[in-house]
Amino acid sequence: MTKRKLSPRSTGLNDLIAAIADGLCCSIVGLSNTGKSALLRSVCEPAARQRFPAQGRGSALFYVDCNLMLTMTEQGFYEATLRGVQAELGNIGAPQALAKRIDALYNKIIEPSSAFVVPLSFNESVIALCEQLEQRVVFLFDEFDEPFARLDGRVFLNLRALRDKYGPRLCFVTATEKNLAEGRSDSETTEFSELFVGCTHFLGMLNADDARQMVQELAQRDGATLAAEEIAFIIDQAGGHAGLLLAITNMLLRVSGSAPAELRAHNLTLAKQLLERDATVRAECSRLWSQLTEDHQTALLHLLTESEPHSSESTRQRLVETGILVNGPPLAVFSPLFETFARRQFRAWLPPQSGVYIDVDSGEVWVEGRKSPTLTDLEYRLLLLLYGRVDKICDKYQVVESVWGQEFIDEVDDSRVEKLISRLRQKIEADPANPRYFQTVRGRGYRLLSG
Repeated sequence: MTKRKLSPRSTGLNDLIAAIADGLCCSIVGLSNTGKSALLRSVCEPAARQRFPAQGRGSALFYVDCNLMLTMTEQGFYEATLRGVQAELGNIGAPQALAKRIDALYNKIIEPSSAFVVPLSFNESVIALCEQLEQRVVFLFDEFDEPFARLDGRVFLNLRALRDKYGPRLCFVTATEKNLAEGRSDSETTEFSELFVGCTHFLGMLNADDARQMVQELAQRDGATLAAEEIAFIIDQAGGHAGLLLAITNMLLRVSGSAPAELRAHNLTLAKQLLERDATVRAECSRLWSQLTEDHQTALLHLLTESEPHSSESTRQRLVETGILVNGPPLAVFSPLFETFARRQFRAWLPPQSGVYIDVDSGEVWVEGRKSPTLTDLEYRLLLLLYGRVDKICDKYQVVESVWGQEFIDEVDDSRVEKLISRLRQKIEADPANPRYFQTVRGRGYRLLSG
């Protein structure tokens, strides 16, 4: 399967172009699938080069995908970096003698006569580039997290020394999930991290215009056209996260197929029901959650459950920088899908004997530490609705829309809803006549209590 490229964001691209044009080292920080790789690749494209101001237009940009390192070693890093150089030299019209020199030094790195030859050959390569090219040399290190965490600190001390030697003629751009200063604190890497002080760009979620452009491009590649309400639905559910935009767009295209226009509303209802159980959506949410520190996870749960009045200002600000929280007021989670996922993490943290717990990956339901009888599809949809809004009232219309679909609002009567409620109580409650968790709020609706 061909991997689709995610569209670059306009604001981040402008910031990166400005940094390179000024001869600065720049750190791009963002959670998974927020478009870091797309941003680094896009700055190398001809259209982006035309946007550089005069002082930066001649920059030689060398994209290095650290995921392609053959080994997580000094040799593997230098080898991957020079492969990126070799791939680009022909495109920028480099002298043939320089290209041959780089090839010879590359061969020394992959087949060194001694360990000292590896860093020496790399340094000679960078020196040749800086002194023979009439352009600023810029290395764009994508997927930099693992190399930065695992390589010997001498690698980064060496990069710092080369930058000190050539100043703004040699620049480094890194793309990571965490701020470099948070990744390592040894003296060697600290000197490297200092290069990026004052030029760290936190990549949050796509703005509405960039998100809309991405969704339209994805649909066009499938030969489809999405209606305005469908695009708005995708953007609202994804909250500007590129990975979720991709997953939701693909789902909606599968659901829509060649359906006639009059069934579009039904397609959106069906897609909404399927989203929370979609494996790709769950995987995206899980990756985002795992990249938050424990303090940030706790702060987010406190915000959602109102179990503590306030988190520290710095913690909230960091969640805003990453795009997990959106400034209101009030503060809100960027996506309803991720908010539901986060609320489930809160439920998962409760003692297993307490209350109702749904394992959304397996579909199993546990009550007071015991597995409940298997639920029908309608029963599970109802419980999933209430579970996602634990302790909050859901009215009949919300129940019908989530369980049967919006088109059945006028067809499902109160008696049918009550029968479904009763069947679910029989499976959830130890004493259905005196329910502990599954409550009816007369005249208003139903709610699932947290315990």
